[in-house]
Amino acid sequence: MSTAIAAPATARPVSSRPQPMSRLFLVCVVVAICIWGGNWPVMKFGSQFIPPLWFAASRFLSAAILSFAIAVALGKLRLPTRQEWPVVAGVGVLQMGLFTALVTGALHFVMPGRASLIAYATSIWVVPGAALVLKHKLSTRQSLATVCSYAGMAVIVLPALLHADLHSMIGYLMLGAASLSWAMNILQIKLTPGVKLDFDLLPWQTLVAAVPLCGLALLVDGAPTFLADPHSWGVIAYTGPLATALTFLIVLQMTQRLSPVTVSVCMLGVPVVGLTLSSLVFGEKLSADLLLGMGLLCLGLLLPALPAPGWRRTLSKA
Repeated sequence: MSTAIAAPATARPVSSRPQPMSRLFLVCVVVAICIWGGNWPVMKFGSQFIPPLWFAASRFLSAAILSFAIAVALGKLRLPTRQEWPVVAGVGVLQMGLFTALVTGALHFVMPGRASLIAYATSIWVVPGAALVLKHKLSTRQSLATVCSYAGMAVIVLPALLHADLHSMIGYLMLGAASLSWAMNILQIKLTPGVKLDFDLLPWQTLVAAVPLCGLALLVDGAPTFLADPHSWGVIAYTGPLATALTFLIVLQMTQRLSPVTVSVCMLGVPVVGLTLSSLVFGEKLSADLLLGMGLLCLGLLLPALPAPGWRRTLSKA
């Protein structure tokens, strides 16, 4: 089988209008949310013996190796086109590299449950960004879902911020920056409707994330001596091939097919799963504020998926 890089495919026009989710795609979204939710306790565990930069670097380097191997085996390895490179760089730097480096560093200061809630609060940045940059108008359901999401985030995060020490505040600031980084990439993707985010681009996105992270890790932390610990291989296998190579492809499809507000609200399902698992694995207490906040977040997730009320259907037929 030839391993030569295929000629760049002509970028097909992709509609910037949100597309409805099929049942199969909806299942994939739920699976991705569960895998990423489980990734937070795994990252917290791995942060005990893997330095933050090496953690992020090993995650994307392993994902890049796997995705390049699959692309070669399927005959789909090709160079991105000139139109695709800015999106490849944006995903690799903003959504993969910078986001992951910040959150893995923050996990040295805060528990994974609340940390995941702050990091995935992209709606805080995306909602005003979509209105200002993309000129999007929120539907009634999107507005209600966004209000529930903001309220849930406030109930969960504010008590922690009010009682945080200096180290915790550093962690929370890193998580806020990570959330902003991802939100910027969501808006960039929506502003580039002519690029289709298929598997063809995933090897290059993970490579763009891995190369600078490996360089920084070598410069700051030295050689990857953590590889001598057998626990590190299991952590890397979960965070790299499973929680990156597979899951990022699903999430990037979400970003392209759905509205930015819907993507941001859906992503709040990740911290709900992460917080639940964190309470089971690390004993992170599910206090009243966390339970109320999770309820509001779940309501924000369900609102866009509910069928139209009967009175609205009646009025539409009148």
